Amino acid sequence: MKKLAILLLALTMTLAACGGEPVQSGSDTPSAGADGTTASGTLSDDTAADTTAKPSGDDKTAALAAYECKLDSGVTITIGGVSADVLAPLGDHIDYMEAPSCVRDGTDKVYTYDGFTVTSSPRADGSECISEMSLTSDAVAFENGLTIGVSGDDVTAALGEDFTEQFGVRKYAVDGVTISVILDGDAVTGVSVALDTY
Repeated sequence: MKKLAILLLALTMTLAACGGEPVQSGSDTPSAGADGTTASGTLSDDTAADTTAKPSGDDKTAALAAYECKLDSGVTITIGGVSADVLAPLGDHIDYMEAPSCVRDGTDKVYTYDGFTVTSSPRADGSECISEMSLTSDAVAFENGLTIGVSGDDVTAALGEDFTEQFGVRKYAVDGVTISVILDGDAVTGVSVALDTY
């Protein structure tokens, strides 16, 4: 619970730094889905560099990468996927927060589930996509063993040695997304998968 509070505080501070502030929070918002699926899952090694649109001219944000995070419940969270399609199978969220986006016109929406959060963000064309998924506890683990609490060696075994590291944060660049792993000493305290451009 303490880690979740820290992550939500960090998100709030980030949004405030962008000039926005949370405008809605609580678990009484409309549910994201109906089947009540919970997750403890897997990070797929398969990535789809497929895009929903081709960039034209200087509009390089038109292309959208898709990266699949497969859960052992059979649900797949597609980073870069259409928000409504990705959120529906996840079932009811525990909490919800939204704030003005500091990237595009519109609103960033953060849905909290048991062990992870999913962020929905506006795209340049006005649609919404899943821009990030973050683990918040060891209740969710990726298939390769990556979860909160594992060691730095476990991270290397799961994701390899092709990363940059600064201030205890390892960053892996994979087909349009960045996988960030936060280490406190030799223990993982946070993992996120986020779109580079949307």
